[in-house]
This record gives sequence, structure tokens and C-alpha cells, in this order.
Amino acid sequence: MNLRTLNVTELNQYIKRIIHSDPILNAIKVEGEITAFKKHSSGHAYFLIKDDNSRINCVLFSNNYDLLDFVPKDGDMVEIFGKISVYEKNGTYQLYVNQMKNAGIGNLFKKFNDLKLMLENEGLFNPLYKKTITKYPQKIAVITSRTGAAIHDVLSVIQRRNPLVDILIIPASVQGENTVKEVLDAFDYVESINGIDTVILTRGGGSYEELFNFNDEAIARRIFKCKIPVISAIGHEIDFTISDFVADLRAPTPSAAAELATEDIMNIIKLQKKHIDDMAYTIKNKIHNYEKTLNQYHYNYLKFPIVKKMAFQEHQMEIAIEKSSSLIMKQLTEIEHKHQILIEKINGLNPLNILSKGYSRLKDDASNDLIFSIDNIIEGQVIRNELKDGHIISKIIAIEVSK
Repeated sequence: MNLRTLNVTELNQYIKRIIHSDPILNAIKVEGEITAFKKHSSGHAYFLIKDDNSRINCVLFSNNYDLLDFVPKDGDMVEIFGKISVYEKNGTYQLYVNQMKNAGIGNLFKKFNDLKLMLENEGLFNPLYKKTITKYPQKIAVITSRTGAAIHDVLSVIQRRNPLVDILIIPASVQGENTVKEVLDAFDYVESINGIDTVILTRGGGSYEELFNFNDEAIARRIFKCKIPVISAIGHEIDFTISDFVADLRAPTPSAAAELATEDIMNIIKLQKKHIDDMAYTIKNKIHNYEKTLNQYHYNYLKFPIVKKMAFQEHQMEIAIEKSSSLIMKQLTEIEHKHQILIEKINGLNPLNILSKGYSRLKDDASNDLIFSIDNIIEGQVIRNELKDGHIISKIIAIEVSK
């Protein structure tokens, strides 16, 4: 049998003709739950409908969207009338929606609302039980995926705002069947460690189903039970989960969680400097007032025996003031010395100061990510070498492993 070779376009067109010739697929009614709903600026809407086992891509053009008597959203159960066709550009088939009716709340959304109402009635969302987030933490525990984007966002923000804060990464699945158990184990591990000031539970954005594990009752109760203040940052700003409601503080993104968990170190230094200045002013003002009071007791207004006694007491007071002034100035000198050491330590952590000593920072030229190990590079990769006074663009021609 001699078969003619088709190109990809011809193949997709052939499949499309077969589907269009099927009378059932050209006028079909389907019921399912909406997820990943997005309305484009053009007015067209793109989403999925699903049941417990499957899902299908859907397209609702603007002319049909304008005829709807409700505003579709994730979790809606809908009844759709339309047809199946092939999108030739990428060879996928999808459901083109002509009409859509609201058929109620989807199963996942109903579970979410039922659990939210139950926990709210029990008081798990009550502001009275919210713990205050430590303003000046020394150690922060981050529960998240080891490979997700969230961990990089959190680390970069904390290290920029306050490099003196210790960060403990506790890896846990953030989607899939192991998520609940691993998150619960992570909280148990956090509370077994001394010195943790704040816990950040986070993951990046995803579909409604991918985030749904954070609507789990066991996770919600474990967050409420946690003795350490918890910041929840699940998904993007528009995403809300039960974990967000029960946590002590909700952050719209992983980066925002890192901002809320730390104070900028330069603000801390300015505050310390202000306290030192205020202390010095108060002490000097008290000394001035003491001297002014003593000067009011002039010898001409006192009889000789009293004058003699007061002269002795004034001499003793002057000695005491001199000793106090000396001790105070010594303490101020020590405080200023510690302040200078702290500034030098911070400057030592500044990567730009390290570059002035002849070192360089390597970044991937495409993603701008820092390169810490040869495991992060491949031959042929273009990298950017950052020096103190400029950049060098390089290309990896060989990789040698240190022996």
C-alpha cells in the first residue's frame, strides 16, 4: 500500500473534517464545573470544564458571552451547548460554546464554602486568636516546595531586606496527594526547633485544583494550633484558601510574605541611632539641670557654718557629677563602637563591596538568576560576569569539576 505523506497542517485539517462530519459533536450538550476561567481583553473567555475524572478546554466568544444571564467563575456548575472542533495551530480539540447556563455550585467550590462556614463558626478565623507577627525576627521557617518559584522569591526578598535573619527551608509538596501529610509533618518539625520567630507557608500561583489542598481541614486546624505566628501566601493576589483565613496574617504573594515577615535593616540601624542620640541628649540635659540647681545656692545668702558645709557638699557633688559624666561618656563610646561594628558587618555582607575586592557575581544572561554552582550551568550557556565597575558577557565552553 502506497501512502501519501501528509504535512502537519494537512493532518490537523483532516482530523477537523472528521470531527465536523460527526452530527453529535456538532451539536452537543455537556455539564461540568468551570475552572481556570479567564476573560480576555477582546471579550472572549477561555476556561476548562471538568468532572471527577476528566476536563476539556472551552472557548466562549464575546458575542455569545454578552448573551449570558450570569457572570461565570471558577467553581460554577454549568450546562453548555456547543460543538467540538480542532484548533489547527496546535492540533488540540476544544469545545466551542454557543450557550451556557448556570447549573449551581461545583463540588470543589461547595466543599470550600462548607468548610469555610464550619471553621468560621468554630472561631478559627476570629481576630482575637491571631498572633502578632514578630517585627524583628532572628529566624524564619519557610514551608514550601524545594523547586518552586516561591522559595526564590522569599529568599531574595529576605536577604535583601535583612541579611542577618536566619532562614530555615522546610521542603513540602504544595500540590498532589502528598501535600497534606508533608505540610502537617513540616509544622510538627518547625515546633520541635527552638528559636523560630515566624513561619511562612507559601506556594506560587496555580489552578483552582492545584491550590485546593490548602483548603484541607487538617492543615487549617494545624495552622490554628501552631504556637508560632504563621503567614500564609498561597497563589496570587486573587487566590484565597482556607489556610489564608486561619493564618495569623495573609500575604497576597510569596514576595509580599517575605516583606511582611522582616523589617528593612537600614530602618533598624536608623532607629538604633535615634535611641542613642535621644539617650545622650536626656543625660546631658539632666546634668545641666543639676548644675543650674547647684548654682542657685550662693554663699552670700547663707551664714558661715552653712556656707562651709554647703561648700563641702558642692565639692562632693562636683566629684559625683564628674564620675557620672565619665561613666556615661564611656557607655556612649561603647554603644557607638558596637554600632560601628554592626555597620561594618552589614557592609561585609554587601555583595557590591565584595566585588571591589576582585570577586565577581555570575548570573544567567537570559533569566538573570544567580549562579552558585557548576550544577546550574551547561556548555554553551551565556552568562553575565558582574564586576565592581561593569559586566562581562561570557559563553561557557567547558566545565571542570573541582577535585
